[in-house]
Formats: sequence, structure tokens, C-alpha cells
Amino acid sequence: HHHHHHHPGAFFRYMRQQCIKQELICKWIDPEQLSNPKKSCNKTFSTMHELVTHVSVEHVGGPEQSNHVCFWEECPREGKPFKAKYKLVNHIRVHTGEKPFPCPFPGCGKVFARSENLKIHKRTHTGEKPFQCEFEGCDRRFANSSDRKKHMHVHTSDKPYLCKMCDKSYTHPSSLRKHMKVHESSPQGSESSPAASSGYESSTPPGLVSPSAEPQSSSNLSP
Repeated sequence: HHHHHHHPGAFFRYMRQQCIKQELICKWIDPEQLSNPKKSCNKTFSTMHELVTHVSVEHVGGPEQSNHVCFWEECPREGKPFKAKYKLVNHIRVHTGEKPFPCPFPGCGKVFARSENLKIHKRTHTGEKPFQCEFEGCDRRFANSSDRKKHMHVHTSDKPYLCKMCDKSYTHPSSLRKHMKVHESSPQGSESSPAASSGYESSTPPGLVSPSAEPQSSSNLSP
């Protein structure tokens, strides 16, 4: 009776499967059946793999199926066909909850139903940003197209020219260029004291015009 102790791993694995016996139910409603109202398949499976195999073999069928319609119970598509079988197969994952695309990065553990979503997710690890803002003169890049779309509204607003250093934005590129001088000027707070319009006019007596007064002159361009 002690033979279990040689393989505790296998034994506990078996036990655990018994405890968490998940019930996966096939809710495909075969349109061919004669009974009314039509009943769903209702076969139960303990693993996702079995359910998915069952659905694709028994219900979706092979290449002879010319019509790619999802007959899962209460499917929101309401019988609207897909153009290709692989699209139907991808779609059925919405119902089964199958997520066959795991993130390969160690410790991440996220899984995805669609390879496209995994591809986008992987960029959070790689830092890849293939989507560039198409607005002229803007070089912001994004990991996915929806972030780029969100960003575009800053350009379509009435002040599309935005400062890269702070969050000010301007209607005209010339105003932005003027404003940028604020950031170029010396960092010791010179921009906070706007000098007179030409820089030297009234504030400094002519004798005191020294190189140290230079930075002030650029700050009068700040808007």
C-alpha cells in the first residue's frame, strides 16, 4: 500500500485533477437537428484541449464546410458567417475561453486568445514602438495603433503644436518655436524674469552690460 510514496508528484497531480475537475460544456446548437426548440450539444469535458478538439472536429468540420457560421448558444453574431474557417476558429475562442498563445517572457504568465494580441503585448517587454505619429514634425512612437490614435487628438485639437519639454501646446509652429527658447535659456531660472523687450533697454545701465546678462535676452521671447 506504500507504493504511492515513490511518485508523490504523480499521485498528487492525479488528486488535484479530481478536485478541480472543471466542467467545460459544449454549447454548440446543431442547426440540422429536427427537435424544436433546438438543443445545444451539452457534452462536457475536463480539459480545454478536449473541448476544442471536439468543437473543431464534430461541429466546425473540415474543408468541405463552405459556410463558416458560429452556432454557439447566444452567439452575438447571430449566424453571420465568417469569410474563412480560421476566422471562425479564432472566434470560437470567445466562447470556449481558450487562450493558446502564452507570453514567452519568463515570469509574465499572460495568455492570449489571438496571436495578434500576444504580438502587441510582447512589445511591453521589448519596448518596441513600431507606430509613429503621422503628424508632420511629431516624432512620438507607440507600441500599438490604439495608443497612437489616442495621441492624435492632441494634434486635431485647436493647438496641435505641443512642446516636448513641458505640456504646453500652441496653435502655430512659430509660437512653439518662441516658447522653446524658454527651455534653451540657462537653467538658473532666467526664464522666470522676463527682461525688457530688447533685453537691455531700461533695466540695465549701459555700463553693466556684461556677458552675464546674456541669458536674460532670450527669455523675452517666452509667450
